[in-house]
Amino acid sequence: MAAARAAKKRTYLAKDDRRLALLETAAAVVERSGWPALSMISVAEQAKVSRQLVYQHFESLDQLMAETMTHLFRDGFERVRENIQLNTGDLASLTRASEELAFNSPPGRARALWQMITATYSESAEATRMSRRLRHLLTNLWMPVGRDALGLKDTEARVMIWMLHMAFWGAHQLVDENEVDRETAMRLFVWMLTQIQAGSVIAPPKAGKK
Repeated sequence: MAAARAAKKRTYLAKDDRRLALLETAAAVVERSGWPALSMISVAEQAKVSRQLVYQHFESLDQLMAETMTHLFRDGFERVRENIQLNTGDLASLTRASEELAFNSPPGRARALWQMITATYSESAEATRMSRRLRHLLTNLWMPVGRDALGLKDTEARVMIWMLHMAFWGAHQLVDENEVDRETAMRLFVWMLTQIQAGSVIAPPKAGKK
């Protein structure tokens, strides 16, 4: 009966609009309480709809989780791509642009992005698969910049870009936990980048050589 009353109270939305509204609700749940809090029930309760309606749009929790990840990731990804297209390709300048995206986002969203990219929130096979896919999207996006700035091969550039992403989000975590201020963290990160770029004239060691 309660579910029926809730269903009567909800505002009518077209199918695509309802799906988007549910994804926004799922994202809000994750940002507020973390990925473990995401469930069909939590989304239904937050959106004030029935679980049956949530299942009409998402067949399983894995699907809901995967599509919520994509929903959270898409906006930031597009903005980073725009920055790369508009920028000269300098790693330090692009880092400053990325800083605005990461540090000016709501803390809950930034943590959710970090957790989903590194797959540190779930043992689900679907979550791991999606995390790997998002990682590949990021490294492929940044790869040409890393390749040209550091004089690396494509494969080496992807590895270096991912290592730099981990360092960047490590700096973000320290700021989030109040162990260092944002200005200091970014100054040190950019310093590290300039040191790496300055030393990139020295070719990285080839595999198998000591």
